[in-house]
Amino acid sequence: MKVLQDQLFDKIAVPNSFEEIIEIAQTTIPDALNYNVRFWRGQSNIEWPVHSSAYRRLAIREKQVTEKAMQAYEKRLLQEASHKGYRFVDGKLLSDLELLARLQHHGAATRLVDFTKNLLVALWFCVASDEKKTGSLIGLHCFYVGGTEGTLKVNPYEEEVEDLEKYDYPRVWEPPAVTNRVAAQHALFLYSDVISAKHGSLKFPENENGALIIVISPQLKAKTKVILQQIFDVRHLTLFPDLDGFSFTNNCTLDPYNNMRW
Repeated sequence: MKVLQDQLFDKIAVPNSFEEIIEIAQTTIPDALNYNVRFWRGQSNIEWPVHSSAYRRLAIREKQVTEKAMQAYEKRLLQEASHKGYRFVDGKLLSDLELLARLQHHGAATRLVDFTKNLLVALWFCVASDEKKTGSLIGLHCFYVGGTEGTLKVNPYEEEVEDLEKYDYPRVWEPPAVTNRVAAQHALFLYSDVISAKHGSLKFPENENGALIIVISPQLKAKTKVILQQIFDVRHLTLFPDLDGFSFTNNCTLDPYNNMRW
């Protein structure tokens, strides 16, 4: 495995083939017992720091985005969404974090950063766009994050964020699989208080084994995209199995036979 030094992510692994990507992803770490579970995120450009969409939105007006500003923004967002009636879904009253997740699902900016339990899904988001750019596949090991999978988040917003600054790692949360898209993407979120680091505003594990960064070159992007589509049926139409996904894959910029694998 070739390892290089990177401006944003320090040590990065550089595979030459799809097989090497899978091999690197299986790298075990000391003191992890038999667990090799990571939470994955694919970014199409390795030059992008890891920021939440809310951070990017706040940065439009503010030179320095702070945790105080983030909390004020999300409280206002929750109030406005509640006023519009978006907190009720099929007769269920959503908690604050569930409402943020729903808003994120429909394109609103929140502190929640999209990750997935499935490496192949993250790999798709890495290779599906910016074909001429080198992408990054980010894996954070479960031993060095907080939170759990499969747990409801019913606490008020203030309780969910009040102690984030006490910890040197991010929290993970798996939203309920209330939509086909959440289920198809094996979706979960990571979040933390706002920090200022070269890799971005989301906390990464302090332990050197906590983060695994895999570089995907433009040449490997093209090869990997074909493998994901043909071998694993991982593509936009299957990862977004809803009206928005169907409409996107039938837009005017794509070949009429774009959705056919053969």
